[in-house]
Amino acid sequence: MVQQVKVGILGQEYTIHTKADRAYVEKVAQHVASKCQEAQSRLHSSSLATIALLAALNITSDYLQMKEAYEQLVDRIESKQEKLSSLLP
Repeated sequence: MVQQVKVGILGQEYTIHTKADRAYVEKVAQHVASKCQEAQSRLHSSSLATIALLAALNITSDYLQMKEAYEQLVDRIESKQEKLSSLLP
């Protein structure tokens, strides 16, 4: 069932139409709001578009770094699994 979840980011209220859990949507919005506040404090800019773009770049950078770390971890696990499998009769 689609529900409406209202969230606030940088003093603006947004209504999200989603099937996701309300608490999850609020958590995501809080993360975005936090990244926007960080960007705003660094930029000293009032342009919401500029703040949002920098926040999006920072969130994407964090995501790609975590994805790379995850992929490296999966590779290490698979390598160890192959070594262990080769030891079994």
